[in-house]
Amino acid sequence: MLMVIWLVQLVIYPAFRAIERARFIDWHHRYMRTFSFIVIPPMLLQAGIIAFQCIHAPSPAAVASAVAVATAWLTTFTLSVPCHRKLQLLGNTPDWTDRLIHTNWIRTAAWSLAWLLNGFQRG
Repeated sequence: MLMVIWLVQLVIYPAFRAIERARFIDWHHRYMRTFSFIVIPPMLLQAGIIAFQCIHAPSPAAVASAVAVATAWLTTFTLSVPCHRKLQLLGNTPDWTDRLIHTNWIRTAAWSLAWLLNGFQRG
């Protein structure tokens, strides 16, 4: 998820600004459908691995990693998904695109922290 979230944060979401408003809604619909197939499996796998670690090899790093991933998921469903819904409804509006980019820093930080903490569990 680390590479995916940084790609989204630095490349994909800022690129939303360059898509013509008239074409954005159709483009965004295809993007969301396609990208979901890319991100949902690793999100579920990561959650499963962290749950396994918390149960079978509990440690402060495992618990902190679980909190970081839970933060990323909570942010996804409370901030990012509503932004995407507004973009899908209204089209490419600077306010909603900017809000999506700014609030996505929470997910970027959370998944980066989870990745770092996973390294401490192995070390």
